[in-house]
This record gives sequence, structure tokens and C-alpha cells, in this order.
Amino acid sequence: MTQESGFRRRKRAALIAALGAAALVVAGGATAAVAAPGGPGTGGASPSQAASSDVPEPLTTPHDMPPEVPPLPEPSLGMIPAVTDGTPVAMPLDAVMTSRADIALLQKARELNAGDCMHALGFTTWTSATLSAPADDTDVKDRDVLDYLSPADAARSGYPATFTDKSGGAHPGQNAAQASGGSTTPAGSDAVRAYLGAEARTASGRAVPAGGCEAAGDAKLKGSTPDLPADPRRLAARAIASTMHDSRMQAVFADWSSCMAKRGFSYRTPLSARNDPRWGERTAMTLAGDDEKSVAAADAACEQETNLVGTYKALESAYQRELLDQNQAKLKTGRAIFDRWVSDAKAVIAAH
Repeated sequence: MTQESGFRRRKRAALIAALGAAALVVAGGATAAVAAPGGPGTGGASPSQAASSDVPEPLTTPHDMPPEVPPLPEPSLGMIPAVTDGTPVAMPLDAVMTSRADIALLQKARELNAGDCMHALGFTTWTSATLSAPADDTDVKDRDVLDYLSPADAARSGYPATFTDKSGGAHPGQNAAQASGGSTTPAGSDAVRAYLGAEARTASGRAVPAGGCEAAGDAKLKGSTPDLPADPRRLAARAIASTMHDSRMQAVFADWSSCMAKRGFSYRTPLSARNDPRWGERTAMTLAGDDEKSVAAADAACEQETNLVGTYKALESAYQRELLDQNQAKLKTGRAIFDRWVSDAKAVIAAH
């Protein structure tokens, strides 16, 4: 499966929703969650004593999650480090990880290629800006599912940015009306349908390439090697999923939950606390309320008391090490392919 940014899939899903074409299958599938609400990833049952009964949206991680696969066998662990500050913890896959900046280059080049395809179909006003990108896709920093939470910062400011989509940006495709000749109904946009491949021919009778101009733009960039034999980001995502299901992680979650209960809060995991419906989609422009600050402060204290992040990082590292050992040759080959994609993407951008 190709390495594909979370934005690309969110944008495509939103466009399909706008078209009302529920039968269309998003390429690569929607970004998967760490776990469904109520499962071991989110701990979505009973968000808190005072929280809404609404179930939070499934979490997405900074990485694209892999297709549904069984967790890996539980690896042995050595000493579990005590994580007491925000110093980044090195991971085995770091040395082979693709950068978010390079992935952004691929996305830009792919959209430029897709734009050329759209112009050839007669949509001469179509540009890469026609499909508005969420603001948080400009952030090229990687974040983990669980990281150190400062007790002082939590008490003062609540939670930092969570992993739910808080882009607040324009709906993807809102500018497609102009690109399709001024139609005010994106759902009926001939341009959007051509972009997605939801029609075989445009309204003017021009043949649309298989998969639409989006797929054509990707194929033009990647040529005869559209897939990586092993994607380090997908391996990292599988390590995260396996870590969240690991019995030792579940035991620490239980200890953390008991700690929170002693402080008057009912959550199964830190992820369900951070994504409480009352503040899970709070934007950076909105200050945290007293309830969020109280929960976040208790969360930080309980994470330290149980060394939850230390256990998480130790398990994540162990799973990554196994995946790295199993995929060394494929990762080396994949890196050469990825570097060629990036080189070609730079050439596409320079030509435009």
C-alpha cells in the first residue's frame, strides 16, 4: 500500500461525502483508529462522571494506521525507563523514518500533476488550492499517541493538542464550484467527480482517466513503483497498535484508571480523558476550562504514579525493534524508491 498522508484520505473522504457517493471506496481505506470507541485504544466507555454520554470520535494518530491486522506476539522487555520529562525517546525506526516534510512535497507534486490532468479535461480554473487543506497539515512534526504530560502545564492549561481533527479549516471541495464553471452545489460538481474518478466522462464528453485525476497525478509521480515494499510509518503504526493491545500496557491502563477513580474521575485510558467530548476538539484558540484542567492535572499525576508513558515507550520500542529486524531488506529498497519519488516531486514543483 502506498505511503499516503492523512490529509489526502480525509480530503477524499470529505469529497465523497459531498458527492453523496457512498458506494465509492476510498483508496487505501479511511485512516484507521487506534481502536474503536470503547476498545483498548480509546477506552471510550464512560468518559467521566460529568461528561456527555456521546461517544468520542475514534482517535487517529500522526501516522497512517495499517489495515486491520492482529497484534504482534508480545515481546520480552528489559528495564522500563521512568519518563519524567518531555525529552524525546529514541525509537528503533527513527533511522529509517520518512520525513513529514518530504511527504508534504509528494502531496504538493501529486496535486500539481492532478491539476494538469484537470486542465486537460477542460477545468482550466482548477488549482491545488481548489481543495482546501486543513491547517494542521502544515505541521510537519511527528507526535506519538502517548507522550509525557507535564503536571504543571496540565493544571495551568489543560491538554495540549489532541489527535482528533481540530483543523477548523474550510470544507474540502468548497472551492470546486468555481472550478466546475460556477455551480453553487459542490455535490453536483463535474470537476470534483472528474478529480475523484466518480464518472467515466465529463459533462462535456471528455474521458476521465481510471481513478480520476487524483489517481492519475499519483501515478505520474510514482511511475512503475507506486508502492513501498515496507513503509516505516506503517510499521511504526503497527507497533503502536500492538503496544495498545499488549497485556502489560492494559495492566498499566487499569492501574491508571484506578488512580483516576481515587481522584473522582472515570476513564479507562488517558486517551479517553484527552478526548472527552467536552474538550476533545477544542482548538488552540480556545482556552481550557476548569473541568479540563482538573482532569488533565489528575491524568498527569496518575501517569507519573504508574509510569504509564515509560511502559508505553518501552513496549513501542520493543515492537519497533522486531518489525525493523523483520523488514531490513524491504526498508532499504523502499528508501531508494521513496528518495526517487521525492527527487521527482521536486522536479515537478520546479517545473510549475
